Amino acid sequence: MSKDFDELIRDMDLIIENVDSFKAMAPRMPPPAVEAPPTAHSYDSFCENIALKVVLKVLLSSVDKIVKVQIANRVEQEITQIEQQVVLAGGGPVAPEDLAQMTHYVRRTVHDLLN
Repeated sequence: MSKDFDELIRDMDLIIENVDSFKAMAPRMPPPAVEAPPTAHSYDSFCENIALKVVLKVLLSSVDKIVKVQIANRVEQEITQIEQQVVLAGGGPVAPEDLAQMTHYVRRTVHDLLN
């Protein structure tokens, strides 16, 4: 029994002396690959805009020319209030070039939908 104990102590001493070389050794098995978490569904304004345009196009295809003109006139009235709507939404004051870009986009979208 004492011989086994002495061998155990000797083996432990060898392990302690060589611990650094053991740390440097390559692992027996590669570490398991960490799977990336699934991507959460994110808001996609481009897809939403396309979907809204398609729905509006279908709805507007059933109205006559007089209604389309009335819609276009109403949109022009709303365009004058875009800056106020942006400020109320918390966007702060709107730069003139940003306002011009927004109104151009609205006009172009309405034109595309009504034609």
